Amino acid sequence: MSQSQANVRSLLLPVEEATLLLPSTVVAEIIPYSEPVAPDAGAPEWLLGTLLWRELRIPLVSVDAMLIGEPAPVGRRARIAVLKALGNRPGLPYFGIVTANIPHLVHIAEGAIETLDDGAAANPVVAAEVLANGEPALIPNMDLIENQLHGALND
Repeated sequence: MSQSQANVRSLLLPVEEATLLLPSTVVAEIIPYSEPVAPDAGAPEWLLGTLLWRELRIPLVSVDAMLIGEPAPVGRRARIAVLKALGNRPGLPYFGIVTANIPHLVHIAEGAIETLDDGAAANPVVAAEVLANGEPALIPNMDLIENQLHGALND
């Protein structure tokens, strides 16, 4: 009898500049893109505003703006990935990120992630650059994103 490898159900979330890799347990839901309520004046470029999701007002983030300094244009295939905040920060149970296309589910087997060591992960928003099942992806620094988001919402 063969032993089965541990698989982690994950999502590849395409943004304009890259593809993000997150475990599926962090993603609460993928919803159609809807225009957010504009943020307060002086908000960072990456904070697109807020939207109503399941009777909660959640902030919407552009990871592209965090990576390159400006939000990418929103195309017709854009979606919003509603993510569970992991940092137990008051008032921030969930937040959304804009995806450029429909995310897709992947099963990552133990040992199927190869860390790329080319020095390109100089942006602190990126925890690691990897090949996941042979596909290049970025693992976002969720703690940093949540800290910046919490700070921007409480300024």
